[in-house]
Amino acid sequence: MLLLLKLFLVPGLVGVVTLAVRRWGPAVGGWLAGLPLVAGPVLVFYALEQGNAFAARAAQSTLIGLLATTGFVVVYARASARLPWYGCVVVGWTAFAVVIRALYALTFGLGLGLGLVAVVAATVMGRRALPRLAPLSMYVPGPVRGDLPIRLVATATLVLVLTGLAGQLGSTLSGLLNAFPVLTTIIAAFTHAQRGRQAMVAFLNGYLQAVVGFAVFCVAMAAALPPLGLAGALLAALTAQFVSHAFLLWRGSAFRRVVAR
Repeated sequence: MLLLLKLFLVPGLVGVVTLAVRRWGPAVGGWLAGLPLVAGPVLVFYALEQGNAFAARAAQSTLIGLLATTGFVVVYARASARLPWYGCVVVGWTAFAVVIRALYALTFGLGLGLGLVAVVAATVMGRRALPRLAPLSMYVPGPVRGDLPIRLVATATLVLVLTGLAGQLGSTLSGLLNAFPVLTTIIAAFTHAQRGRQAMVAFLNGYLQAVVGFAVFCVAMAAALPPLGLAGALLAALTAQFVSHAFLLWRGSAFRRVVAR
């Protein structure tokens, strides 16, 4: 049953985001990608296979790993001025690996509170560092390519690798690698190749706005798993994440209304 969930649940969620990008545009896709669609289920698999204590430590590490994910986003977007999508993927992944290596010794030194503050600050600075391109006035879907199977296979492969190696990697490294931007890479690269740089930056900007909710999910999972167990922690984390997501959406729309006056 767990194997079937790994093979179909998370790739299915990636498929939903892919279709949403095609239907409503890259900015909406960025907001959806900010949900813990890959890392959340992986943490559940960690709890089921390695225990709640392991999953709680991994959730804290995943929170810190979001700093490296933000680094990937900024480097990818900045590199797109000179490099094609595959070159941006290489330099973006390199940046992620460098930051993960630097964070490895600091994971538990930061703690949940400081970790959340660091992620929020990183996303604010990351959005400011994104290229300033003209906003998309209207999203017009391009021709649909046969890329969906590639996206699903790549997602399933990552989930199987992470959960299969968790026992050997330990909770800290497993959690840090759980923040690997698999969904972000897949959608950013395909959007870049098929829709152009402007649409890709719109997607990444939306992602950085939403990733704070992802961080809140990790904090709630790490704090609630030991006392509440998996079911209670997952309910608390999803509630906290959706509340924060709704607040961010409301704040963004309210700010736009004020600017428009």
